[in-house]
This record gives sequence, C-alpha cells and structure tokens, in this order.
Amino acid sequence: MNKCPSCAYERKEFDVRCPKCGHFYPTIQELIAEEVAYEEQHSFRGWCLRIVKADNIRQALQLELRQFREELTYKGWFTLFLVIAFVFALTLSVI
Repeated sequence: MNKCPSCAYERKEFDVRCPKCGHFYPTIQELIAEEVAYEEQHSFRGWCLRIVKADNIRQALQLELRQFREELTYKGWFTLFLVIAFVFALTLSVI
C-alpha cells in the first residue's frame, strides 16, 4: 500500500501513521484477514461452506443459485451455454 486509504497521501516506506490525516495504515495481519474474508465470500469453497453450514440447506442452495444467476453477465451466460452444448454434443457422439 503506497498511499493513505483515507486521504491518498504518498506513504513513506516505514510509516505506521499518515502524517497528513493521522490515519493508521493497515498491518499485514489486517490485509491478510481482508483477503481471506474476500476469498471466502467469492470462491467456490466459500460458496459450499455457506451452504453446508446453513440450518436449511435447500433454502441456502436456492439463495446462492439465485445470487449466482443475478451476478452472471451475458458473457458468462454464453460461456455456460457453450459448455453445456459441448457436453451434450460429446455425450451424443459417444452414444
């Protein structure tokens, strides 16, 4: 992190606190914790863990699938269609 997250003041190498606004720079542990939380929220593993840990698995799965559909772009829909069409064509050629 080269700039202060609050005022964008250029950070010196070993500064712990911004000299302009007084905001403390995040430590490595905080940055790692943010990255882990982001990965848990946006990864397939995190998606599965949220479903398995839910009290009502069926409702949690429906909620996750609904959220997945809402976030999918046209390019994502097209890619998903191509994958399904390819698997279908491959299955038909084997039979």
